[in-house]
Amino acid sequence: MRSNGPSIVQNPNAPRRLTVWDLPTRIFHWSFAFMVIFAFATHEADGAFLWLHVYSGTLLIGFVAFRLVWGVIGSRYVLFADFVRNPTEVAEYAARLFTFRAPYVAGHNPLGGWMVIVMLGVVALTSLTGMTITEDGYVGPLAHLAFGEMDDLHEGLGGFIMVLAAAHVVGVLAHLVLTRENLPRAMITGIKHAPAGTAFESIRPLTVVRPIIAVGAGIAALWLFLG
Repeated sequence: MRSNGPSIVQNPNAPRRLTVWDLPTRIFHWSFAFMVIFAFATHEADGAFLWLHVYSGTLLIGFVAFRLVWGVIGSRYVLFADFVRNPTEVAEYAARLFTFRAPYVAGHNPLGGWMVIVMLGVVALTSLTGMTITEDGYVGPLAHLAFGEMDDLHEGLGGFIMVLAAAHVVGVLAHLVLTRENLPRAMITGIKHAPAGTAFESIRPLTVVRPIIAVGAGIAALWLFLG
């Protein structure tokens, strides 16, 4: 059952190593980041190179579909139910963070949780608007819905993704300064170090079934637009 906020329970235990991020989540995180950057870097490509942008942008739909499903059936700390908080909780966490009193959160903190939601939404919308464009021999699978007139919106959303990415990096660095917690390292190793006085637990080992279901959802989304 979901609690109303980050769970902090005092106990006498010493700091502990926790396995927080499962392997599918870590692979998704870094692959998604690479694909977003690659899609943006190729957005001015012409001719044959335009297809690098087209396919990388379309692949992002598969990534989003995977993460949406994984947010429902994945391990504990990647579930939307674990990290999507109401505005009051987010504001309270932010106030405590910037006064160096933020409670320890094993998974995504309330601010980071909403960054996940916003990024997934904007990336999905950017990819979908890109599929409405007709340009340089490319006719998007959704071109019939917008008559090829969403170029400006698509480019604007692409720029906004880079703003979000920059905000994310700044947020991670600020979190490091304010809490001394290295979030990128944790997303590489899957391990966090919980301080004494917290009662968070490591995730349980995953069976192969749930990752297959989530990957299947991503492949199905790609087949819908590329098939």
